[in-house]
Amino acid sequence: MKKQYLKYIFALTLLLIIVIPNKIFAITSSGDYTIESYDIDMIVNEDNTFDITEKITAYFNTSKHRNI
Repeated sequence: MKKQYLKYIFALTLLLIIVIPNKIFAITSSGDYTIESYDIDMIVNEDNTFDITEKITAYFNTSKHRNI
């Protein structure tokens, strides 16, 4: 049972190490757009899988960003 908790803690830590720098980079990026919100929902399933949903709201300052 303790090994299972360690797996969850390791997976969550790894995920946070990957997600947080990307989130900070996206918000502070100096481009022709502004990230207004960046929401992440994560569900840890019983079978050691994750369901992750990201919702990004962006404002583009120029019209050259089509088909995104």
